[in-house]
Amino acid sequence: MSQTLNAAGRPLFFPPSLATDDAGVIVPRPMDELSTFAAQIEPDQLLPFLRRLINGTSKRKRQPRWAAVNRQRMQLAKLCIERALRKSIVEAGVD
Repeated sequence: MSQTLNAAGRPLFFPPSLATDDAGVIVPRPMDELSTFAAQIEPDQLLPFLRRLINGTSKRKRQPRWAAVNRQRMQLAKLCIERALRKSIVEAGVD
């Protein structure tokens, strides 16, 4: 489970739970919630959280029960990168 902070300083966890289905596979969060989750992350926490997502995926890459969550971690990492880039472009004043 990867943890970060939202804009209010409260912890956010990904995945939000470690609930499993009948086959023992960890149930991923709905895909349409990923962009909302990424938007809640404190801007200064984007890159550290990105590193935790990638490290968590790397540690569990050969564990089938984590496969769906790992795909979501990579999608969430992509959203965090895009958000961090937008933030840096806005701060630099580049159009």
